[in-house]
Amino acid sequence: MTLLRKTPGRQVTQGDQAVQGKRVDQGNQAGQNQRTVQAAGAPNAVHGIAEALEDLTEQTNQMNRMNQASQAEERLQDPEARLAPQASGELKEPSMMEYIRTVPEISETETCLDVLELLMGNPGIPCVIYCNTPGNPSGLIMRDAFFQRMMGRFAVDLYYPKPAFQFADLSPTIVEADETVSEVLNLALHRPDDKFYDCIIVKQQEVLAGVLTVRDLMNLSGRLQLDAERKRELILTGSYRHTSNIEASLDDVKAAADKTRAECVRMREFSETGADKLERVSSSYAGLIGDMTRRGDQAEELVRHAGRISSITGTITELANQSSLLAMNASIEAAHAGEHGRGFQVVAGEVQSLAKQTRKLAGDISELLEHIQQLAADTAAAAGSALKELQSCEGDVEEGTRLFYEMQQAVHEVELSGSQVYELAVNTVQRVHQIKEELAGMNASLEPRAEQ
Repeated sequence: MTLLRKTPGRQVTQGDQAVQGKRVDQGNQAGQNQRTVQAAGAPNAVHGIAEALEDLTEQTNQMNRMNQASQAEERLQDPEARLAPQASGELKEPSMMEYIRTVPEISETETCLDVLELLMGNPGIPCVIYCNTPGNPSGLIMRDAFFQRMMGRFAVDLYYPKPAFQFADLSPTIVEADETVSEVLNLALHRPDDKFYDCIIVKQQEVLAGVLTVRDLMNLSGRLQLDAERKRELILTGSYRHTSNIEASLDDVKAAADKTRAECVRMREFSETGADKLERVSSSYAGLIGDMTRRGDQAEELVRHAGRISSITGTITELANQSSLLAMNASIEAAHAGEHGRGFQVVAGEVQSLAKQTRKLAGDISELLEHIQQLAADTAAAAGSALKELQSCEGDVEEGTRLFYEMQQAVHEVELSGSQVYELAVNTVQRVHQIKEELAGMNASLEPRAEQ
């Protein structure tokens, strides 16, 4: 007979020894009573423990899913968290190696008497493992079931000499040490009722490492639940912290949106004032173009009138020349008349003097008219040039007016968007504040259970 190698598992305690079966020497009657009690209470106990383990496993799986979802959300919100190592204090799933028990191995050569003596000599051993080769588990012999079989009246003759592996369960539940506790608990929960109390064999690297009893599974499940509560508390704390950061950021967004909205109101007022002024400028510009057009027309008309006056002045000059010639002829004729033509000669001299003055005035008028014509022509040319310049700028004024109104429309749209952002920020802040209160309530409800 070979004893299993020691592993870093938990040692058997006195409390564990107390839950094992009765000794063989308590007699057949005691064994019969024990079988009767176990037969009556086993189904209820099995279902009760099964329900408890199912609840614990479901809570554990739910908390693991919450933890994974929270960590994924943190990594999405914080890019640095994807590269950062696990935070100190982050809980890990407990290892089965901390809970396994070391039990003896038997081969095909050990008899039932050998196993019976082994179990009676070690009350804390819950089972014996049958290995067809060293370290390779092939069957399971549970202590209580084996004792019940060996308590029969004819057990000494029928069973004691026989190889013990013939009474082993050759299809035991075997798991690997690297499987998760949740998987092992789920596997244990779905075993038949007649095998619910059987130990689970644990292998590590294809070699027997030890076994887990129902009590060990309950302890593991309780440890998982406690760790899940702690993880949930950490998640809630982290979520509360992130929610507070989000709330602070949203407050900044709300303040910025409010400021943007106020600035948009000012811009709208300025744009409306500017639009009114631009409208007046455009109206004045149109009036200026009309005035310049009229001035140009008046200058051209003045040139035409000056031309006509110049023509009349020329006629007056010709008439003065003719009058001077006639006066000269009259003076000659008066000189021929002698004393009788003296008075007529005086009149002819006056007419000649008047014609001379008229001719001089007509020359002065002609010079003035030429100067006026030149000024009128220059004025008409300047008015035409200014009118062309104004007309060339008319398109720019119209384009500026159009752009100004488009800017005014854009300011109005920005103002509407800013108001919507502000309202959304206010609603989001209220929702985040509500979530913070819910998280704080959940965290407060977890603290009493964590203390227990």
